[in-house]
Amino acid sequence: MFRLTYKDSYQVERVQEYEDYEALMLSLSGCVTLPDTTHITSLTHDGVEIYQGLLGDLYRFLRTYHETKIN
Repeated sequence: MFRLTYKDSYQVERVQEYEDYEALMLSLSGCVTLPDTTHITSLTHDGVEIYQGLLGDLYRFLRTYHETKIN
């Protein structure tokens, strides 16, 4: 399970959870409401933090992360 935590434009902390990698990637590919400059405060995978940074860099990070996990 993936858990994505970020602050929206009103500085309210938001949390979204995804069952698997495919669900997370699908949500990112259709994400037009959050700008690429949104700061991700935490992305965890099975309880382990794996990413902090900009939303715009998250897609590329996840592709690399997923490839290393399956190989």
